[in-house]
Formats: sequence, C-alpha cells, structure tokens
Amino acid sequence: MASVHAVVHTKFGKKAAIKIAHKSVLGDHFSADTFLREARIVHAVDHPAVIDVFATGSCDGRPYLVMEKLAGKTLGKMFDEGPPLPRKEAIGYLLELCAALRAAHDAGIVHRDLKLDNVFVTDKPFADGRRVKLLDWGVAHVTGEDDPFRGLIAGTLTYVAPEQIRGDALTPAADIYSLAVLAYTLLCRRTPFAAQNDLALIHMHLRAEPPKPSVAWPDIPVGLEDLLLRMLAKTPEERPDLDEVEDILRACLSIVDAPGKGIRFAEGSSADIPLPANGPWYLRWLMVRRVAPDMMHDPLGRAVLPAPPFRIGWAALALGVTAIASLIASVS
Repeated sequence: MASVHAVVHTKFGKKAAIKIAHKSVLGDHFSADTFLREARIVHAVDHPAVIDVFATGSCDGRPYLVMEKLAGKTLGKMFDEGPPLPRKEAIGYLLELCAALRAAHDAGIVHRDLKLDNVFVTDKPFADGRRVKLLDWGVAHVTGEDDPFRGLIAGTLTYVAPEQIRGDALTPAADIYSLAVLAYTLLCRRTPFAAQNDLALIHMHLRAEPPKPSVAWPDIPVGLEDLLLRMLAKTPEERPDLDEVEDILRACLSIVDAPGKGIRFAEGSSADIPLPANGPWYLRWLMVRRVAPDMMHDPLGRAVLPAPPFRIGWAALALGVTAIASLIASVS
C-alpha cells in the first residue's frame, strides 16, 4: 500500500521517515484522504508508544506522511531472524503495547491491524525506558465515523478477529483477539492458526479451537495459558478486557524465566519448576502450569492440595487463600 523512506530536512537537518502511498492502491476504497486520516488518528491517540506523524502532503498525486525516524527492528523481523525472544522480554513488550492500545481505546479507536510487523522495538530505550512503538494506523476503526473499509476484511488475515471477518460491529475486543495471536506467536513461537490457504485460515478463525499453549510451552504459567485462550474466544463478549490482560501479564513477569526457589512435586511428577525467590509462596504456586497428581509441597515443606480443575473468580480465590492461611496458622 505504501513505501517508507529515510529522509533529512534540507534546511534543518532533521532526520525523519516519509511514508508514500502507491498510486496503484488509490481508488474508491482507498483515497488520498483515507491515507492521510492516519495522521489524524495518531494525534487523537496521542501516546508515546505510538509512532508520531508531524506533517502530511502530496507529491505527483501521491499522498505522504512525514513521521519520526526510528532505529531498530519490528517484532516481525526479530521473530523471523531469530534467535527466539526471551519470554520475559516478550511480556515486557506486550505490556508496552497494551499501554498504546489503552490510549487508542480510550479515544474510541480500534487499531484493527495488530501484528508483529506493526510493532517496532527501538535499539535504545527512550528516556522513560520504553522501547515499543505501534505503527500503521491506516486501517484503524474510529467509533462514530463512517468506515472507509466497510465490507472489506481490513487487517492481516493471520491476526483478524472473527467479527472482522463476519462484518460485525467492531469494539476494542477485536484488538484483544489480535493481541492474543501476536502474544501466542511470541510466547509459543508458533501461530495459533496455520493453514495452507486464506479460506482455510478464515474457517479456523471462525470455528477452530487453537492448540493449548502448553503444547508448545509446557512450563507456561496456568494463568497465562488461560488468558491467551480466553483472548482468542470467538465472541467478543467472552474475551477479557485490557485491565485483566495487563494484570496477568504483570504477574507473569515475576515468574517467567526467573531464577529462584522451586516447588518439588510428588514422586513421579515433573522436575522442579523455577520460581521467583520473593513473594508469597501461594501466589507463585497458583501460576505454575504443572501440578502433581496427588499433592505437592511448597518451598517451606508444607503440603498443598492440587489446583482445582475449574476456574474460580478472584474474590473466591482470595477467600480460599485466606482460609488456607488460617488453617496453617492453627495447626503450626
């Protein structure tokens, strides 16, 4: 749709990037105004994790955007060129991406084209420590405005939410689905859906259940696996909101790839799983993927029952943990 080139201002010496639309894509569904709306959307989101656009124009009938120049790589290039991204680092990038999405959703904007190639990681962190920039807002959906892409599957087919395929009304839940595909790909190092043609891929988004992440990553925290699968729910109402996504990702930062004490499982079960040295033992246990068939022991040697086979709410979980703590206190 467009090409991007590095440029330098002839008078000021300022380095920038210029994104120029290809003439071949300009038509009924993609006019010069449609291309230039990206600048207005970016300014409406107004977040440091979003690429900045500071000028627009047209040359030889081709509209262009002048954007900040970034040094680094997209997650797509990092994924393709390897080595595999450490999972803790990937979760950090996902949290930065969540911050950009929150700003967009608060402004009534759905990005609609989240993918590895649209997430840029800079070589050096910015002053506040961030490294992520979310790119390419050209097909974003703006609440309350006519959609120039109505009737089309706008976005990238590997990542599109089922409601995008069906042509249903778009909500922030569509970005949650695409974020799940992106996160699943980074953390499991494979896509949740792979097909030989577009029609088969569309069918998978609409009907197929993704493989459990633990198939590709056996030690995935149970809460993270549950989160990814719920984010990939076929109906928007079943997906978690951004608050829950961020909360669970933050909790996993202290568990994934962290050295420290492990839980020793009952005889015949899996080997010790590394857990962070700090924090309540019961919270660390609750995030562990593998559970012994009968019982296990926490790092202090106390017997702990296996996790229940059903999902419980956070309020019920807090009551259960309080009851367990009281019981331990009464017998110790």
